Amino acid sequence: MSIAKNIEEVKQRVAAAAERSGRKPEDVAILAVSKTVSADRVIEAYEAGIRAFGENKVQEWQDKHVLLPGECAWHIIGRLQSNKVKYLDDSIVLIHSLDRISLLEKLHEEGDKRRIKWNTLVQVNVARDEAKAGLETDEVIDFLKVVKEYPNVRVHGLMTIGAFNAGPAETKGYFRKLREIRDDLQRKGIFPGDTLPHLSMGMSQDYEMAVEEGATIVRVGSVIFGHRN
Repeated sequence: MSIAKNIEEVKQRVAAAAERSGRKPEDVAILAVSKTVSADRVIEAYEAGIRAFGENKVQEWQDKHVLLPGECAWHIIGRLQSNKVKYLDDSIVLIHSLDRISLLEKLHEEGDKRRIKWNTLVQVNVARDEAKAGLETDEVIDFLKVVKEYPNVRVHGLMTIGAFNAGPAETKGYFRKLREIRDDLQRKGIFPGDTLPHLSMGMSQDYEMAVEEGATIVRVGSVIFGHRN
Protein backbone atom coordinates (compact mmCIF):
# COMPACT_ATOMS: atom_id res chain seq x y z
CA MET A 1 0.00 0.00 0.00
CA SER A 2 1.10 3.57 -0.57
CA ILE A 3 2.07 5.89 2.25
CA ALA A 4 -1.06 7.96 1.57
CA LYS A 5 -3.28 4.89 1.91
CA ASN A 6 -1.48 3.83 5.07
CA ILE A 7 -2.05 7.27 6.59
CA GLU A 8 -5.73 7.15 5.73
CA GLU A 9 -6.08 3.76 7.40
CA VAL A 10 -4.33 4.98 10.54
CA LYS A 11 -6.66 7.99 10.67
CA GLN A 12 -9.69 5.72 10.37
CA ARG A 13 -8.46 3.39 13.10
CA VAL A 14 -7.64 6.30 15.42
CA ALA A 15 -11.07 7.77 14.82
CA ALA A 16 -12.79 4.47 15.58
CA ALA A 17 -10.75 3.96 18.76
CA ALA A 18 -11.48 7.51 19.90
CA GLU A 19 -15.20 7.02 19.34
CA ARG A 20 -15.15 3.73 21.29
CA SER A 21 -13.79 5.65 24.27
CA GLY A 22 -16.22 8.54 23.94
CA ARG A 23 -13.68 10.96 22.57
CA LYS A 24 -13.36 13.01 19.40
CA PRO A 25 -10.91 11.87 16.69
CA GLU A 26 -9.42 15.36 16.55
CA ASP A 27 -8.34 14.97 20.19
CA VAL A 28 -5.65 12.51 19.07
CA ALA A 29 -2.57 13.65 17.14
CA ILE A 30 -0.87 11.23 14.77
CA LEU A 31 2.91 11.56 15.01
CA ALA A 32 4.70 9.93 12.07
CA VAL A 33 7.90 8.35 13.39
CA SER A 34 10.40 8.98 10.62
CA LYS A 35 13.54 7.53 12.20
CA THR A 36 15.68 5.74 9.57
CA VAL A 37 13.12 6.69 6.90
CA SER A 38 14.54 8.36 3.81
CA ALA A 39 13.79 12.02 3.25
CA ASP A 40 11.83 11.36 0.06
CA ARG A 41 9.43 9.09 1.94
CA VAL A 42 9.03 11.67 4.69
CA ILE A 43 8.19 14.23 2.00
CA GLU A 44 5.66 11.77 0.58
CA ALA A 45 3.97 11.58 4.00
CA TYR A 46 3.93 15.38 4.16
CA GLU A 47 2.26 15.52 0.75
CA ALA A 48 -0.34 13.06 2.07
CA GLY A 49 -1.24 15.42 4.88
CA ILE A 50 1.07 14.56 7.79
CA ARG A 51 2.50 17.62 9.55
CA ALA A 52 4.01 16.12 12.71
CA PHE A 53 7.14 13.98 12.58
CA GLY A 54 9.14 12.27 15.30
CA GLU A 55 12.85 11.52 15.29
CA ASN A 56 14.91 9.50 17.77
CA LYS A 57 18.27 10.99 16.88
CA VAL A 58 19.18 14.66 16.69
CA GLN A 59 21.38 14.07 13.63
CA GLU A 60 18.46 12.63 11.64
CA TRP A 61 16.30 15.58 12.59
CA GLN A 62 19.03 17.97 11.45
CA ASP A 63 19.28 16.23 8.09
CA LYS A 64 15.54 16.09 7.40
CA HIS A 65 13.88 19.14 8.85
CA VAL A 66 15.67 21.49 6.45
CA LEU A 67 14.15 19.60 3.51
CA LEU A 68 10.53 20.05 4.59
CA PRO A 69 8.38 23.18 4.92
CA GLY A 70 8.67 25.18 8.09
CA GLU A 71 5.08 24.41 9.04
CA CYS A 72 6.11 20.86 10.02
CA ALA A 73 6.10 20.11 13.74
CA TRP A 74 9.16 18.13 14.79
CA HIS A 75 9.27 16.00 17.93
CA ILE A 76 12.25 14.34 19.60
CA ILE A 77 10.96 11.01 20.85
CA GLY A 78 14.11 9.02 21.66
CA ARG A 79 16.28 9.31 24.73
CA LEU A 80 17.92 12.71 24.37
CA GLN A 81 21.59 12.95 25.27
CA SER A 82 22.40 16.10 27.20
CA ASN A 83 25.32 16.93 24.89
CA LYS A 84 22.95 17.00 21.90
CA VAL A 85 20.64 19.67 23.27
CA LYS A 86 22.85 22.45 21.89
CA TYR A 87 22.01 21.33 18.34
CA LEU A 88 18.23 21.72 18.78
CA ASP A 89 16.26 24.84 17.97
CA ASP A 90 12.73 26.14 18.35
CA SER A 91 11.44 24.07 15.43
CA ILE A 92 11.31 21.24 17.98
CA VAL A 93 7.77 21.57 19.30
CA LEU A 94 7.94 18.76 21.86
CA ILE A 95 10.58 16.60 23.55
CA HIS A 96 8.93 13.36 24.67
CA SER A 97 11.72 11.94 26.79
CA LEU A 98 12.52 14.19 29.74
CA ASP A 99 13.63 11.58 32.26
CA ARG A 100 16.44 12.91 34.47
CA ILE A 101 17.72 15.96 36.29
CA SER A 102 20.87 16.30 34.17
CA LEU A 103 18.78 16.67 31.00
CA LEU A 104 16.46 19.13 32.75
CA GLU A 105 19.45 21.25 33.76
CA LYS A 106 20.93 21.19 30.25
CA LEU A 107 17.66 22.17 28.62
CA HIS A 108 17.30 25.07 31.03
CA GLU A 109 20.87 26.19 30.41
CA GLU A 110 20.50 26.13 26.62
CA GLY A 111 17.12 27.80 26.90
CA ASP A 112 18.74 30.65 28.80
CA LYS A 113 21.42 31.06 26.15
CA ARG A 114 19.03 31.13 23.21
CA ARG A 115 15.78 32.39 24.74
CA ILE A 116 13.95 29.12 24.11
CA LYS A 117 11.22 27.62 26.26
CA TRP A 118 11.33 23.87 25.70
CA ASN A 119 8.06 21.98 25.65
CA THR A 120 8.46 18.50 27.09
CA LEU A 121 6.78 15.34 28.28
CA VAL A 122 8.08 13.37 31.24
CA GLN A 123 8.87 9.78 30.33
CA VAL A 124 7.55 7.23 32.83
CA ASN A 125 8.67 3.59 32.81
CA VAL A 126 5.26 2.22 33.76
CA ALA A 127 6.19 -1.27 32.58
CA ARG A 128 9.34 -1.29 34.76
CA ASP A 129 11.25 -2.52 31.73
CA GLU A 130 14.98 -2.44 32.48
CA ALA A 131 15.73 -1.95 28.78
CA LYS A 132 13.82 1.34 28.66
CA ALA A 133 14.44 4.77 30.12
CA GLY A 134 12.00 6.74 32.19
CA LEU A 135 11.12 7.57 35.77
CA GLU A 136 9.61 5.01 38.10
CA THR A 137 5.97 5.75 38.77
CA ASP A 138 6.65 6.80 42.35
CA GLU A 139 9.30 9.31 41.24
CA VAL A 140 7.06 11.44 39.04
CA ILE A 141 5.65 13.82 41.65
CA ASP A 142 9.03 14.74 43.12
CA PHE A 143 10.51 15.18 39.65
CA LEU A 144 7.73 17.55 38.60
CA LYS A 145 8.28 19.61 41.73
CA VAL A 146 11.91 20.04 40.67
CA VAL A 147 10.88 21.01 37.13
CA LYS A 148 9.08 24.04 38.56
CA GLU A 149 12.50 25.46 39.48
CA TYR A 150 13.56 25.55 35.80
CA PRO A 151 11.37 28.08 33.96
CA ASN A 152 12.86 27.35 30.52
CA VAL A 153 11.38 23.84 30.62
CA ARG A 154 7.64 23.31 30.41
CA VAL A 155 6.00 19.96 31.01
CA HIS A 156 2.81 19.31 29.05
CA GLY A 157 2.16 15.72 30.01
CA LEU A 158 3.58 12.22 30.23
CA MET A 159 4.96 9.59 27.88
CA THR A 160 5.42 5.84 28.18
CA ILE A 161 6.45 2.84 26.08
CA GLY A 162 4.83 -0.56 26.57
CA ALA A 163 6.89 -3.65 27.35
CA PHE A 164 8.14 -5.50 24.27
CA ASN A 165 6.76 -8.94 25.15
CA ALA A 166 3.59 -7.83 26.94
CA GLY A 167 0.21 -9.17 25.88
CA PRO A 168 -2.68 -6.89 24.87
CA ALA A 169 -4.32 -6.80 28.31
CA GLU A 170 -1.02 -6.02 30.04
CA THR A 171 -0.15 -3.31 27.51
CA LYS A 172 -3.55 -1.71 27.88
CA GLY A 173 -3.01 -1.74 31.62
CA TYR A 174 0.23 0.21 31.23
CA PHE A 175 -1.56 2.86 29.21
CA ARG A 176 -4.38 3.04 31.73
CA LYS A 177 -1.85 3.44 34.53
CA LEU A 178 -0.18 6.40 32.82
CA ARG A 179 -3.54 8.11 32.46
CA GLU A 180 -4.30 7.46 36.12
CA ILE A 181 -0.95 8.95 37.15
CA ARG A 182 -1.65 12.07 35.09
CA ASP A 183 -5.17 12.39 36.49
CA ASP A 184 -3.86 11.97 40.05
CA LEU A 185 -1.26 14.69 39.48
CA GLN A 186 -3.96 17.07 38.36
CA ARG A 187 -6.18 16.23 41.33
CA LYS A 188 -3.28 16.92 43.69
CA GLY A 189 -2.64 20.27 42.02
CA ILE A 190 1.02 19.58 41.24
CA PHE A 191 0.48 21.93 38.31
CA PRO A 192 -2.43 24.37 38.66
CA GLY A 193 -5.16 23.93 36.09
CA ASP A 194 -5.10 21.69 33.03
CA THR A 195 -1.41 21.94 32.25
CA LEU A 196 -0.73 18.24 31.74
CA PRO A 197 -3.02 17.67 28.76
CA HIS A 198 -0.90 15.24 26.79
CA LEU A 199 -0.38 11.50 27.03
CA SER A 200 2.06 10.22 24.43
CA MET A 201 1.58 6.47 24.30
CA GLY A 202 1.01 3.80 21.72
CA MET A 203 3.08 2.81 18.72
CA SER A 204 2.36 0.93 15.50
CA GLN A 205 1.51 -2.34 17.22
CA ASP A 206 -0.72 -0.95 19.97
CA TYR A 207 -1.84 2.60 19.14
CA GLU A 208 -5.55 1.74 19.06
CA MET A 209 -5.44 0.46 22.64
CA ALA A 210 -3.56 3.59 23.65
CA VAL A 211 -6.25 5.81 22.15
CA GLU A 212 -8.91 3.85 24.00
CA GLU A 213 -7.04 4.53 27.24
CA GLY A 214 -6.63 8.27 26.66
CA ALA A 215 -3.62 8.86 24.40
CA THR A 216 -3.53 12.33 22.88
CA ILE A 217 -0.44 11.54 20.77
CA VAL A 218 0.30 8.20 19.09
CA ARG A 219 3.79 7.54 17.73
CA VAL A 220 3.40 5.43 14.60
CA GLY A 221 6.11 4.59 12.08
CA SER A 222 5.95 1.18 10.43
CA VAL A 223 2.19 1.34 9.83
CA ILE A 224 2.82 4.47 7.74
CA PHE A 225 6.26 3.90 6.19
CA GLY A 226 6.47 0.10 6.24
CA HIS A 227 8.75 -2.10 8.30
CA ARG A 228 12.34 -0.99 8.65
CA ASN A 229 15.25 -3.23 7.75
